[in-house]
Amino acid sequence: MVFRTSAPGSPLPDLSASTIIANPFFIHDVTAMDWNDLRYFLAVARLHSLTEASRLLRVSQSTVARRIAALEHALKTELFTRRSDGYMLTEAGEALLQPAEQVEAQLLSLERGATMPRDALTGIVRLAVPEFLGQHLIIPGLTELQKRYPMIGLELIADVRPMRLTRREADVLVRLVQPNQGTYLVRRIGGIVLALYGSASYLAAHGMPGTSGELSGHRLIGWESGLGFLPLAQWLQNMAAAPNFAIRAHTMGAQLAAVEAGLGLAVLPAFVARKYGLIRVLGAEPPFQSDIWLLQEAEAHKLARVRAVADHVSHVVSQAVPQLESLD
Repeated sequence: MVFRTSAPGSPLPDLSASTIIANPFFIHDVTAMDWNDLRYFLAVARLHSLTEASRLLRVSQSTVARRIAALEHALKTELFTRRSDGYMLTEAGEALLQPAEQVEAQLLSLERGATMPRDALTGIVRLAVPEFLGQHLIIPGLTELQKRYPMIGLELIADVRPMRLTRREADVLVRLVQPNQGTYLVRRIGGIVLALYGSASYLAAHGMPGTSGELSGHRLIGWESGLGFLPLAQWLQNMAAAPNFAIRAHTMGAQLAAVEAGLGLAVLPAFVARKYGLIRVLGAEPPFQSDIWLLQEAEAHKLARVRAVADHVSHVVSQAVPQLESLD
């Protein structure tokens, strides 16, 4: 089995086509449009910057600008407005976003070999998992899958940020929040407990807070401001009346390293904190608990290789539920 790591927003293969977009803003035939230009449109729409889009696509900034201009010319409308905070979609741009993401999803599906026979246990399956659950449980548990289905390849996305389901960037997803949109088959496969932890050295120097009211003066390690929407970030924010964030990070791995170094307290999965000998604080407060959900894209579920991966991941998580849901 070959594992390929891949980040959200990977470049699409070159493809040209013609179509008619059924939308009030695009009621004319756009046979002159190059579908490859949609890569550039989506990159700018998501990053709000020509510079960042050029870095993602590994082309010059002028190339991105030229391809956006070509797309606007083909559609005879402006897709972006330039503001002080970056490139923002116009109303026409917003109207194009969903059709463009649908095309992207179809291309990604073709790239992963969706044209192979549905009952074939071979080909690529794209698997998205939460960062720590993936690194410390699911990925180590893929050994048996590799032995049983050596012709199935995986593209792994391990990230704390939930993927936008409308993009259909993954065939199988593990999430800590139950989705309320998208064409996905959803099932609960377990639960996980997280709590606030510190190192022995930090607690020896700063004391052991037993309640949220005793967090005043303690150094906290949390999420960067752009990830403040995460349930974990909100839980910690609500727990501390006046949180003192000594460090903010964009990965849980960085937060774990900071806790190990004695730099402060962070919210971590209990099953991981135990491995590193970290000490739970706020013993008088209830921990953060979350369900674990397995999602399969409805069309991808028809493929035997996708079902095989989904069932194996479900088994790995289900077997680990006692340790995932335990604080001890």
